[in-house]
Amino acid sequence: MRSTALLTDFAERFRSHPAILASFFGAAACQAGVGADQMPEGGAGGKDESAIGGETSEVGPDESDASGGGYDGSTDGGDGSDVASADCGAIAAPNAWASWVMPNPARSALPNPASYTISDSGNQVSDNVTGLIWQRNVDSRSYEWEEAKHYCACLTVDGVAGWRLPSRIELVSISDWTTSNPSIDSNAFPSTPSENFWSSSVLTNGDPTLGWFVFFGSGFSSYRDMGYMNHARCVTTPPATAPPGRYAIANGTVYDTQTKLTWQQVISTSPYTWTDATTYCSALSLNGAGWRVPSIGELQTLVDESTNPSIDGTAFPMTASEYFWSSSAVVEDPSRAWTAFFANGSTYSFAMKTPRSVRCAR
Repeated sequence: MRSTALLTDFAERFRSHPAILASFFGAAACQAGVGADQMPEGGAGGKDESAIGGETSEVGPDESDASGGGYDGSTDGGDGSDVASADCGAIAAPNAWASWVMPNPARSALPNPASYTISDSGNQVSDNVTGLIWQRNVDSRSYEWEEAKHYCACLTVDGVAGWRLPSRIELVSISDWTTSNPSIDSNAFPSTPSENFWSSSVLTNGDPTLGWFVFFGSGFSSYRDMGYMNHARCVTTPPATAPPGRYAIANGTVYDTQTKLTWQQVISTSPYTWTDATTYCSALSLNGAGWRVPSIGELQTLVDESTNPSIDGTAFPMTASEYFWSSSAVVEDPSRAWTAFFANGSTYSFAMKTPRSVRCAR
């Protein structure tokens, strides 16, 4: 495995806690004190476990980076081919933009509830909201990032080829933050391990050797060295690009023509606790009423992975590279809620009493 080149505050904080470093970054991080992810003061990627700045957090699953060691291209729910001996064609570029409405978990009582159709074979899942078609049964093996891309490119399910590793925002769309272990619809996607899954997205405004993943224990997204071993779930349908005129701006609001959400264009300069952010948005009278704090999935549809701040600076001027509240509570700890970090788009949980920025939606 490649050793990562990025020293982080997180690794420094937990240098004296090798078990914690090993659970997220692997044994090499314990030896070198390095890791791929940036953890904010008071922030967490999962439930409370170990102290960070007076609060506690757990940032990833318990896994072994030494497991695996290659693959033959086969998968549960589909036949495959060995990429070492077969050219499986061009690997699709990451789909960095949501060109569809972002589903919300069915239990959330928010608009656009998630809905899935399982194929007659039981091997594919069609998302009735996004139109994406997913590999239903994932391979039990883990892959480095490049291996995961080749695995999906060579995959056939029910005789159908043309699969690819999903982008960060695509993978986020099937994460269910109202449940945990795993944080996904278990009827549509049975036997999903509560572990990290690679996306095809790269940390484009930082170290290009870091790839985005989603942790299906609690649903947060972050990034790590591409040499680590994660699971892969493949998707099909053509990639999307940010279309010209994606945003329609009028009277202090921004309408997203793809997700059908309307956003507050210029946010308050005051940070809010989670409860106060909820009150602020519900009372907002900006070109009409009906405002609310967005869900964590909806909030991530604004992320522009190519820049910092990671948002369209024309549509949303003066946006700081800060943490923004979502309405999504952490299912394992209802005193915390999820935020999106608009320096790069990663997600963290914070205690609801922590003041953070908010951008309202409707």
